[in-house]
Amino acid sequence: MEIPVVASAGAAASVYYYNLDRFKFDAEQRQTCIYQVQSMRLAQWGLFREDVHDVFGLSTSSMDNYILVGALVVTAVMNFIFVGYPAFPPEPRWLLPMWNNTVFACITFGMLCVWLGMHGSISQRSAKVKILTQAVRPPVPTLKDVQDATREQENFEAGGTGRFFQPPAFIVPFDTEMESVPSVQNTASANRTVPFPSAQQRKGRVKGAKKTAAVDWLADAPYAGEEVLHHLENSDNGGPGRSAVMHSHFWMLRRVQRGYCCFDAYARICLLVACQQMLMVCCYYSLGHFMSKMDHWPVRGQNPGAAWLSLLAGAFSSATLFRLDLFCSIQERRLVNLTLLLPPFFAGIAIHLSAARTNHGAGGIKPCDQVIPAWLPWALALIACLGHMVWICVILRVASPLIEGSGLPLNFRSTIYLDIFGWHNRHFSAAAVRNSVAAAHHWENPEGVLYESIKKRPDRQCLITAHKEAKRISNTLGQLLRSEVAKEMSREESDDLKQLHYTMEDRIQELETQMCLPPGRSSDWDQRGPAWLQSTYLDGTSEEVCWVNCRAAQVSWQMPEVGQIIDMKRLSTSLEELKARLGFGSFDRFQVSTLAEESLPFELMPENPDLESSSSRMPWKCVQLAAWAQLAAWLLTTGFILFSPKYYDSSVAPREMFDRTALHRVQTDWAHEHFRPSALSCSDDGRQLMLGDQFQIYTGKLEFYGHHEDESDAEMVPEHDPLKPAQLRTVTLKVDMPTSTLHRSWKSFGFLSRRRMLLLLNQHGTALEEYSLRSHKHVRSWTLSPTLPFKRLEGIFVAGPEESAQCVSEGSGFSDRGWIVFASTDSGQVVTLCPTFRNELHPLDMVISLRRRKAAREVVEVVDSHTGTAKASSLKIISVLPDPRTGYLWLLQTNTEGLAEVAAWDPAHYRGEEVGRWVLPSGRWWVSGMCNLGEGQGFLLAAAVDTNRESTGSTAELWRFNPKL
Repeated sequence: MEIPVVASAGAAASVYYYNLDRFKFDAEQRQTCIYQVQSMRLAQWGLFREDVHDVFGLSTSSMDNYILVGALVVTAVMNFIFVGYPAFPPEPRWLLPMWNNTVFACITFGMLCVWLGMHGSISQRSAKVKILTQAVRPPVPTLKDVQDATREQENFEAGGTGRFFQPPAFIVPFDTEMESVPSVQNTASANRTVPFPSAQQRKGRVKGAKKTAAVDWLADAPYAGEEVLHHLENSDNGGPGRSAVMHSHFWMLRRVQRGYCCFDAYARICLLVACQQMLMVCCYYSLGHFMSKMDHWPVRGQNPGAAWLSLLAGAFSSATLFRLDLFCSIQERRLVNLTLLLPPFFAGIAIHLSAARTNHGAGGIKPCDQVIPAWLPWALALIACLGHMVWICVILRVASPLIEGSGLPLNFRSTIYLDIFGWHNRHFSAAAVRNSVAAAHHWENPEGVLYESIKKRPDRQCLITAHKEAKRISNTLGQLLRSEVAKEMSREESDDLKQLHYTMEDRIQELETQMCLPPGRSSDWDQRGPAWLQSTYLDGTSEEVCWVNCRAAQVSWQMPEVGQIIDMKRLSTSLEELKARLGFGSFDRFQVSTLAEESLPFELMPENPDLESSSSRMPWKCVQLAAWAQLAAWLLTTGFILFSPKYYDSSVAPREMFDRTALHRVQTDWAHEHFRPSALSCSDDGRQLMLGDQFQIYTGKLEFYGHHEDESDAEMVPEHDPLKPAQLRTVTLKVDMPTSTLHRSWKSFGFLSRRRMLLLLNQHGTALEEYSLRSHKHVRSWTLSPTLPFKRLEGIFVAGPEESAQCVSEGSGFSDRGWIVFASTDSGQVVTLCPTFRNELHPLDMVISLRRRKAAREVVEVVDSHTGTAKASSLKIISVLPDPRTGYLWLLQTNTEGLAEVAAWDPAHYRGEEVGRWVLPSGRWWVSGMCNLGEGQGFLLAAAVDTNRESTGSTAELWRFNPKL
């Protein structure tokens, strides 16, 4: 009996210990499996943290580079101001404002690039730290998790005798699959959240499909991860894991990325504009340095070829920069290139023409309108300014953000580089929102983006009102379902609120999904019936009831006949009554807890504390302000060039300001091709001209058409009104006094036709030489009296016996020579001089004085456009002509800049009164002397064009001046 008992006890003990070892083996396997899962989760979340580092690192290095390059650009242009500005030529005058605009535009956008990069870098690092410290954290097992993985002896003993004496699995056949190598499984495809692209989408990538290739490339971006997995699956390595975009933390990253991607994108755009403006600074500086600087500059630097090469290099370099950065249609790219290249091209032509005018005019001493009119470079400069303004408008249009692209400028390639998962492109598929994990919807649809995406809809206000009301009710339900509140309600009330909360959350999610779809995208994916939210919409002073279909984002103003309707107004009233019953109606802690529940550390920073708009729009607004400032600068520049005469008139390339109806060239047969007038005078009746060359004096007859040559002066009868100007015949000159009869050089002379006498003023203006035209002999010399304060004369006119009567009054001490001299002095005075017995010319009277005690327009300060030095420029009276018919005194005045004018004065007025002033053609050396042709016939003037200009003919000119008083 003992043997069977012992044998049974031994067998039972063997079975017991066998099952105990079996329990230990299973416990060890379970513990190892749980620990392995925990380690895998730690590794997975470590990978998630690496993903965060990679995504944020994409912008960190780029924004640091933007800050560095932007600072270098600003420094380079600031160097242009301090080094290049003193050497910048002020002619043409409109070139300097254009250069200034490009300089300060470069500085503005360069500084904006640096500041946007700094703010973006700070925002990016802050968001990265927030996510790493508050969201993407490794799931470290707690002590309870570790303890739950262990098994104790009590767990074995609690199984009872059935567990102690469980037989081995003899009957169960051996499973060979447990020993085989597991086959490769497509883990990614089993958990697909985004469908594969269709065959039609893949066809868009085939070479030759040009129209939809770029669109399909962008549209396929969300599928890239899954498609890569599909192609990488093989039996060797088991295939890769799921794409990071399929996990919920990346949908959170998408929302957070909007807070700093805008800074990155617009910092790159500002850097692009700053570099383009820096190239324009170099172009305009080259134009001024190589093309506008003339021979009189201290360093000869005129090189039009180098200027054009610099301009073309800068313009095409700018076009290349935009070609690399733009990611838009070919029409927009062509528009950008056109407005980018044309303004500097027109400016280059304008400066080239202006330089040609200056070269032809020899810095203001030659007539310039003979080749290029002054309005042509001026008009081209205006066109260049308008072109710069148009370019700014085009850049604003291209750089504008797209609501469908999360407010980012998707026309630039740098923005697409940031969008590694196709989140922000305009072709982002709604399937990525619908079929993703549940957490994706929460991160994908912030209210600001939702409301901006439907801003063009006519029923926008009703949708926003219904959405806000539904969100408020859902938050209230969520707070009522909290444990500390739900314990005060019955189980039936708690279950009803929980079911209602789930329903409201579904409605809100469906409505937000439809609202976030781009314009024109229909909602045909959900085949269920409509789900309505009844809301009240305040239209002016009356309330309107509307119904919103959450599954189509449609608004109905009539009660729908099909579908479930939730009356949010009645539901809100019921919830208020429930809160009042639970004790939350008169206390703010319910609202405080709601706000605490809704506040997330990843909300985008608002633009201002009192505004709800996100700061993601702030970079675009800053770029707009900078562009508007530059647009205003170019507009002011255009206004100044258009309305200010100093930008039209140039001192080195002046336009002809003379009255073309009062001044005409007289056809003249010059004695030789090198004739250069030096002085002019004529007879009292205006019929004989005396014109001096440098060495000889010539004479010629002045005849009008309609007069007969064989008649005497008294018998000549004009065929028309004598008060109307008649046309002069061609003046032919012949030698009257050869150089052998003249003793000294002269600068002015007077002619007495009745006495056949000439009075020549020597070059120093201190003495007069009297010559007889009958014998061509020198008669006597007349010196200036010591009583004359200023012993230097500029021009003389000799009057006959009618005017000389005042010199022969009794007791005057003057000799009666039958003439009197009207002379202009170098001090701006006109005096009369009478001859004395001592062969002196004594001052008799001061006719007029142009000297003033204060600065007048006769004395001005002129800045040399080539050297930049200031010098005084004063008017000089080189000719005097009294008119006995009107009593006026006609003065021919010139200045040291080569400008000349004729002025008429009335000496009878106190201190003299100016009657009129007429500008003479520029670029000529006007000679002393004026010839009165008679009543109504005007005057004759002589001039010589600068002999430095190459010419095959004579440079002498004879002008007829017939003013209208």
